[in-house]
Amino acid sequence: MTTRTEAGFTAVVTTRVDGPETQRTVADLFLKGAEGWVRHRTGFLSATVHLSTDGTRVVLTADWKDEASYDEFFETDTDRAALGREMQALPGLVSGPELTRCTPYRTIVAATGE
Repeated sequence: MTTRTEAGFTAVVTTRVDGPETQRTVADLFLKGAEGWVRHRTGFLSATVHLSTDGTRVVLTADWKDEASYDEFFETDTDRAALGREMQALPGLVSGPELTRCTPYRTIVAATGE
């Protein structure tokens, strides 16, 4: 068992879509932001884009040093607004993106030769 200490805040963003084609488009938009400018922001640690196996959801998890770093990014980032408008214009968007603010509690890792 490992206690997670590096991330003090995780943003979980869920977006519902009409199928795999829109799912990939939304995932690519999230990756565009993460790779393009978010990764350079103070306090950003990592982002992972998840695709539901049924093709109806994209889930982005973004780990930050702390919630204040995320809030500063969210309040001042102008690129995020443009990306949001691009996503909202997609015809296959069902709902979202919906943000859930989380504090990491604990991570369990695979056993290694115990």
